[in-house]
Amino acid sequence: MKAGIKTLLLTAMLAPAFDGQAQAALLGDTLKPFASVTQSYDSNIFRVKDSEQQQALTGDDTLADFITMVTVGTRLHYQISAQTLDLMLKRDYSFYSHYSNQDSNRDLFSGNLALSVFDKLKITLEGKYAQAPQSRSDYRGTQINEQRELAGGVAVGYEMTMGVGFAAAYRHSNVDYSLPQFRANEYAHDLYAATVSYRPSSDTRFYGTVQREFRDYPTDMRLGATLVNNSNVSDSVRIGLKRTVGAKTAVSGYVGYLERRHDQASDRDFDGLIGQAEITYNWSPRLAFTLNGERQLYEETYADRIYSVNDAFGVGLKYQVSSKVKASLSEKLTWKSFQDVPNAGVAGRSDLLQDMSAGLEWAPINRLTVSLGYQYSTRDSDDPALTFSAHTIQSGITYSF
Repeated sequence: MKAGIKTLLLTAMLAPAFDGQAQAALLGDTLKPFASVTQSYDSNIFRVKDSEQQQALTGDDTLADFITMVTVGTRLHYQISAQTLDLMLKRDYSFYSHYSNQDSNRDLFSGNLALSVFDKLKITLEGKYAQAPQSRSDYRGTQINEQRELAGGVAVGYEMTMGVGFAAAYRHSNVDYSLPQFRANEYAHDLYAATVSYRPSSDTRFYGTVQREFRDYPTDMRLGATLVNNSNVSDSVRIGLKRTVGAKTAVSGYVGYLERRHDQASDRDFDGLIGQAEITYNWSPRLAFTLNGERQLYEETYADRIYSVNDAFGVGLKYQVSSKVKASLSEKLTWKSFQDVPNAGVAGRSDLLQDMSAGLEWAPINRLTVSLGYQYSTRDSDDPALTFSAHTIQSGITYSF
């Protein structure tokens, strides 16, 4: 903890020594390196119910820990006429004061190439590699389970002068894990999408999207005494609207339907309604309010659970206190209901998840940002062993060269 605080203070003292204008002249707007140090206190590192469960899991009943995260990275933005290239390269180093065996790294590399032909035809190529420890809300264990994702895709869109637009997209991704017991959760993913849209005016857009998704699981999942392959295909349709009302209000949303079918495990097929809605209202140039809600159906990789129905509701506020200070506050509630395999003989499960966060950001000089944040997370479940609550306090400093 002391080492992390010293690093934080040292960075704060050295950052002003860099002349922001000189750095901008040297690097221009093309290459934008950045570095940050964040000190966190987490009251429940492993997201367990209590200290007794913590003792059984790790042999140590200490729930809380201090974490120092050092981040280095760079952005690249290059533009010629209407053609743009954006790249992001970032690495996080996390150091735990008590549970040093949880020290880990996170990597992110992403790229986006946007091409415009005659201002009507848009072509976008994107790629991504991400590696990070799996969230403790989803995985409990003393070992770090790293999740890796490699993805890429292409999208082509054309909009006619009368406001009618057409778009097609394809995306492929691979997800795998570092721990061998999660091999059955690894999959390859292919997504095909087509969209037709109509703009009756500059502030309104209607659209309809159809998607087909393939998921291939190379390793069979154990279901009782048998092995079952979980590979599947899903079809979905969405009808949506995006509209700006006056200078203060923006609304967006869609309603749709999703059906997922399995190649072998037909008992795991499911379908249902999906949807999303959001409204943003700017009370003043400084204060903005957001309200959103959604329903989604997610495939579950538990052997005795098929999928979950997720109903979420969120609210957020953003306030520009001054030219150098801004604040934010948000709250999200999610009701998650699991659907079981027929005749599996398992107890029903539903969860209520709450995430509340508040943040303050201060930019005392050009390119330097100091932040302070608080987050409260909790899960109330029909399975008492899966309940938890956690408080996280963060302070950080970021310098963009």
